[in-house]
Amino acid sequence: MANQSQDEKLTELQQTGQAIGKLASDEAAFTLAAEAFRAQNAEAFQGEIGRLGLQPFCRLICHWFCSKHCVFLCRRLCREPGQAQDQIPIAEWREFAQVTARLTGDEALLKRFLEAVQREDADGFNKLLVELKWQRFCHQLCHLLCSVRCRLICRLLCPPPPLITEVAFIPTSQYTPGGPGIGLASGPSFPPGPTSPDNKPAGVGDHPIGGLANIKGVFSIAAPFQYKVEFSQNPAGPWTAIKTPVNDYRFNPAFPPPPIFLYYTRVPDVNGWYNVADMGLDGIDYLTDWQTPAAAVNDQYYLKLTVRNAALTEFESPVVPVRVDNTGPTKPAIKLQLESPDGKRRDLGCCETVQQGNGNLVVITLQASDANFSQISVSLLGGCGASYPIVDTGGNSLSKTYNGDITDTGYPVPTEFKWNPWKAGIDPCCYLIDVRIYDRAIVNNYWSGGHGNENWQSITIA
Repeated sequence: MANQSQDEKLTELQQTGQAIGKLASDEAAFTLAAEAFRAQNAEAFQGEIGRLGLQPFCRLICHWFCSKHCVFLCRRLCREPGQAQDQIPIAEWREFAQVTARLTGDEALLKRFLEAVQREDADGFNKLLVELKWQRFCHQLCHLLCSVRCRLICRLLCPPPPLITEVAFIPTSQYTPGGPGIGLASGPSFPPGPTSPDNKPAGVGDHPIGGLANIKGVFSIAAPFQYKVEFSQNPAGPWTAIKTPVNDYRFNPAFPPPPIFLYYTRVPDVNGWYNVADMGLDGIDYLTDWQTPAAAVNDQYYLKLTVRNAALTEFESPVVPVRVDNTGPTKPAIKLQLESPDGKRRDLGCCETVQQGNGNLVVITLQASDANFSQISVSLLGGCGASYPIVDTGGNSLSKTYNGDITDTGYPVPTEFKWNPWKAGIDPCCYLIDVRIYDRAIVNNYWSGGHGNENWQSITIA
């Protein structure tokens, strides 16, 4: 762990040096970035960092400016040089801890110190130290206050990257980021309703998406100007922009008279860029709607949000993996046979009558599958509104769910079950053996059983 920590420190220092070196190689950009840091101008700082492609290293660059600034500031505020010691006694650590507790426990006092640091007021800062008899802690207090203030400044100047927060009303934190289930979503949706919480024994969970998928996100950057959402089948691209017109609304500034809302459609340009200024009440985080590829069969896709400011500096979100499925399960194949006590079999035709004999069994052969299999139901329907589950002679139900096993695709190969309807107490009558299979796809932002398919075969039990 110690070696790993040392390696991480080394990597961070190398990244800081390379990033600040690249910025320093452009004198104009460095000057503008430094001025933006001093002025706490997030838009200007991000613009210069972004123009050189240094957005991923924004915090490292900001912390470098902080370090330089705090060294200069504390030399200015603390008139006496810090005492050089081979090792600071632990007793002194404890004293400074008590000073820190007292300072942070008195909000009015803390504000006075912070104001002095912000104004770079050496007289005011030292007056406070003399008043409290804290002169020997000058450098320590200055660096503490300056570093905390700098961390807050860097949060302002280097916010998190833009993020796609929801796809098909499912938070992106609920999409599996890697492994065999990459891109599959877990319920519930937000807000609750469209997709229920997972119930894997019942076949609900590990959802792909299909149809039209709503996409929401946050911009994070200062003064966002435009944004676009793109999709690809490779996390490195190439990317295709989503250009769906978005229905939105805003308050009518002329109200009254009615209506109170103005409804309109915001449309991206030919390259997929939407204007942030066009976003209305429904569009605070509503980015676009993605018409997922119609022919997708358990296909892996990636989504990315790009935001740019008025200087056209672009900021990209992390990619979000999503699984797309717009194809229903295969139509179930059903084959019925009658097996006599000697093991001989004959195929049964539609509505053929089977009679109870010594050891006669019905053999049901099923084949029905889907890559995102949810559940399959096999029931006997008929008589006077009767419905019976079908259970084989070993006590196994032919109906089943994926039960959390994403490798279970149903009955991908012909699978035989031996069934004794007479032992099950089925009344003599005409019936249908009804087979229904469903997948786990969230379609048009809602989970309502996914795509399905069905088949049946008639049989008369005598």
